[in-house]
Amino acid sequence: MDAQVLAVGSFTAATGGRGAGLALVDRDPLTGRLGAVGATADVPSPAFLVAGAAGTVHVAHEVDDGFVTTWRVDAHGWRRLAQAPSGGSSPCHLRLVPGFLLAANYAGGVGVVELSGGVVSALRQTLHGNGSGPDADRQEASHPHSTTVLPGGRVAVLDLGTDEVRVHDVTTGGLSAEPVQVVPLAPGTGPRHGVVVPGPEGDRFVVAGELDATVTSLAVRDGLLADPVREPALAVPVGARTYPSEVCRTPWGLVVANRRAEVLTLHEVVGGVARPVRDVAIGAVNPRHVVAVGRHLYVAAQDSDQVVHLALDDDLTVVDRSVVELGSPSCVLPLP
Repeated sequence: MDAQVLAVGSFTAATGGRGAGLALVDRDPLTGRLGAVGATADVPSPAFLVAGAAGTVHVAHEVDDGFVTTWRVDAHGWRRLAQAPSGGSSPCHLRLVPGFLLAANYAGGVGVVELSGGVVSALRQTLHGNGSGPDADRQEASHPHSTTVLPGGRVAVLDLGTDEVRVHDVTTGGLSAEPVQVVPLAPGTGPRHGVVVPGPEGDRFVVAGELDATVTSLAVRDGLLADPVREPALAVPVGARTYPSEVCRTPWGLVVANRRAEVLTLHEVVGGVARPVRDVAIGAVNPRHVVAVGRHLYVAAQDSDQVVHLALDDDLTVVDRSVVELGSPSCVLPLP
C-alpha cells in the first residue's frame, strides 16, 4: 500500500536549526502530492528516522549527548514510548537488525541499542573505528555515518573519517567486536550512505562519497565486498565542490542527492556499476535526504526549510512538484 503520510524529522534550535522536531505530513496516495502538516512533537534535532514494528518509529537525536527514542504514531499523533543512549555524540543514522537498533554516532562510534518489546531499551555495546583521512577538516578521526545490512545478514559500517567500510557479523549480543573485513576506499572519499542493489550479475553495494563527489560500487560475494568501481556522483560537473548525501533505490535505478549542485542525479546500474545519467534540479537548497515511493521522490531540503515532492514519468522527466514548508528538515520516512 502506498504511504499516506510522511514522518519528517527536523533540526531544532538545539543544534542551530529552525525546525519543530517531529512532524507528520499528509501525502495523496494517488498523485503523491504533499498536503497539510499534521501532528508535531517538540524534541531536540531528530536527524534520522526508521520504521519499527506495529506503527512505531525509532528516532536518532543528533545532539552532543546522543540518544535514541521510540514513538507510537497513530491518529492521535506522536507518543514517546522509550529512550536510550545512542552510545556516542551526534547520532546521524539508524538501522534495524534482529533484536537491536544500530546508531551511527558521527562523533562517537556505532552504538548497538537493545530492543525490548519493539522499543529501545539499553545500550549493549559501542564499536569504535580508528584512523583518519586526507581532509583535515572532516577526516581528523573516525566518523561513522551510516550502516547497511548486506545480503546474508552482515552489517557494513561506512566511516566518513577513515575512508573505510567495515563489515561485522551480527551476533546474539549485537555486532562482532572486530570486523570480519575492512575495505579501504580511495583516500578522501568520505563514505556517507550506501544501498544494496540486486542484479543479474549479483548484488552490488553502492556507496555515496560525500567528500569527493563519487559513487563507489562494490560486489557482494558471500557477505563480503570486492571489486570497487568509482564513478562521478553528478552527470554534469558544476565546477564547484559538491557533497553527495543520500543514495536510494527507485524503480528505474538509483538516485543520489547532491548538495551544492542542488540536484538529484539519476544513476543506472549497468554491469554491476552505477553510472550517472541525468541531473534533476529540485529547486531547493541542501538536499540532505531523499526517499522514493514508486515514481515519487521526497527530498528533505534542509536549508530551504522545505520538503519537496517530485513526480517523474517514464522518460524520467519531472511532471509534477509540490512543497510543504518545514524548518530545517533532515529526514523523510513514508508511513502506511
